Amino acid sequence: MLIIPTYNEHDNVAVLVSRIRKAAGTEPILFVDDHSPDGTADEIRRIQATDASIYLLPRPGKGGYGSACRDGIKKVLRENLADYVIQSDADLSHPPELLPRMIELLKTNQVVIGSRYVKGGGAQNWDIRRRALSFGANLYARSFTGVPVHDMTAGFVGYRTEVLRKIDLDSIQSEGYAFLMEMKFNLHRGGARFCEFPIIFCEREAGKSKFNQKILFEGMRFPLKALRRRISGR
Repeated sequence: MLIIPTYNEHDNVAVLVSRIRKAAGTEPILFVDDHSPDGTADEIRRIQATDASIYLLPRPGKGGYGSACRDGIKKVLRENLADYVIQSDADLSHPPELLPRMIELLKTNQVVIGSRYVKGGGAQNWDIRRRALSFGANLYARSFTGVPVHDMTAGFVGYRTEVLRKIDLDSIQSEGYAFLMEMKFNLHRGGARFCEFPIIFCEREAGKSKFNQKILFEGMRFPLKALRRRISGR
């Protein structure tokens, strides 16, 4: 089952679902929408009318990316909806065409990461400043957290549900990129094994990026928190 957080992604939803259906058939999709003012939830409901494998978890306000992922994951675990979940973004930056590869790898791996920083991976439509910032942030996060993953800020991630049940999701309070790092850090400390495979990340073409200074600073702080936990043994 895919978990896709949305906020003001009205123009991307139909295209995204179409690409997922072409790549992965009737794979269930759970959209978690934060009361998008552009009518994203209404667009999802329109598609639901002809697609029984589309689910919607509406939320009353803009709670953030991390809490949307947590709520989606907890719903899947609580209702035993699937044996695995796959996080993906709604902005078409993650390639749905690689979902069959992700699903196949999840048969034999606990956590599968679509990575920009393994051989064959990369990013499209990024200038040299963005590439340097992302590469440096991942090197910084990997060094301080001790997690053996090349792409710590990857958001195209699949998890076996049994490994998710071993961590305390409520203790993971980060949002944005920090949430992605904190999930990997907690899973690693819980003994999870990771598998990375290459993807080409494509910068969004429609809609507005959710990245802001708050997300940036939170992403800088979390690796320091992780290092303190490693030193203290917590």
